[in-house]
Order: sequence, then structure tokens, then C-alpha cells
Amino acid sequence: MPMLEIVVARKEPLTTDQKRAFAREAVEIFHRVLGTPPGRLRLAFYELRPEESLDLLTDESSEDAHRH
Repeated sequence: MPMLEIVVARKEPLTTDQKRAFAREAVEIFHRVLGTPPGRLRLAFYELRPEESLDLLTDESSEDAHRH
């Protein structure tokens, strides 16, 4: 059973509609390319806050500029 994990790092969380649209496309692609039967793909969204990703460097750079 294939599993697709999506890691999203952005300020605004994905909407339910965005997740549904992504999921529909992913199911179609996995079916077309790998022959995955409907209902067999497992999909997981993981959402990171910006400070949990490299975006934290952007804030640090801004803080550094203000200190100098």
C-alpha cells in the first residue's frame, strides 16, 4: 500500500479544499502511473510553522539587520 507524505512549511496552513484537491490529484496520478487501486493510497499532511523550517533564518536575518 503506497503512502505519500506531504510536508508543508508556510505561514498560512493549507485549507481543507486545498488538501482535498491535492489528494484527488495524487490518487489519480498514483492510479495512472503505478496502478494503485482507488482507496489504497495513504496520504498524510504535515504542516510546519515557519520557525520549524529554514524560514526561521529569514527572521534571524531581519533581526541581525536591526541590531547593526
